[in-house]
Amino acid sequence: MSAPDTFGLQLAKYTNVAASAILIYDYFVTLHFEVQWTWGQKWGIIRTAFTISRYVPFAGALMTSYSAVKIWGTQDCIPFNDAVNGLHFLGIIASEVLLIARVYAFSGNKRPYLIILVSFSLAILVTSVILSAAPINLNIPGPGEVSRHTP
Repeated sequence: MSAPDTFGLQLAKYTNVAASAILIYDYFVTLHFEVQWTWGQKWGIIRTAFTISRYVPFAGALMTSYSAVKIWGTQDCIPFNDAVNGLHFLGIIASEVLLIARVYAFSGNKRPYLIILVSFSLAILVTSVILSAAPINLNIPGPGEVSRHTP
């Protein structure tokens, strides 16, 4: 493994540990608010979205950290990577649902705001899923390679 690869792997490991530490810190700092405002409430869309957005990132962070330190050999483990991406998308979608609910409530429950927010969110979601699923080939030559497009 070359020095830049080793540096990149070490940087990914440190970044994952730092992000996990911030996530754990935030969890314990805000736990009393969660107990006060959500425990004992009826389950609905908002409480479900809150619970998903609160706890799914722990699983995603754990799996991302594992992926950063695990050596898969010459190939990536596609089902594992798909599961990690799915967890990240699930957490993002749940957070977006909470954001839409907050903006809708602050707007005085005005229906046009809700329609605009949901439409925009769906457009962004569909675009991000398409872009994350589509293979991107930038045709960037590696070290010592000559690009076909150079004169």
